[in-house]
Amino acid sequence: MTNEERFIASCQSLGEANVRQKLNADGYGGQRAVWASSWLDQVESGKSDATKAEERNSLLRRTRPNRLFAPAVSVVLVVLLLGCVALFLKFS
Repeated sequence: MTNEERFIASCQSLGEANVRQKLNADGYGGQRAVWASSWLDQVESGKSDATKAEERNSLLRRTRPNRLFAPAVSVVLVVLLLGCVALFLKFS
């Protein structure tokens, strides 16, 4: 078994997501980065269009910003500002 074959076997045992994460974090250097990219390309090409679309939709759902976060932060900041103004007026 060649070094490349052993490396590909380890990629298969790690799984696609872990290999992608490690590759993106520059966890593989030199020839291993090339092998990992090649293996990921093979995995990607083997997926059906439906699987690819499902993965994209799943990623979009996870990265969608929480629409309640911005107004909640605004309310907290306004309340803190009003509290500071009240304290300033009380002690001046």
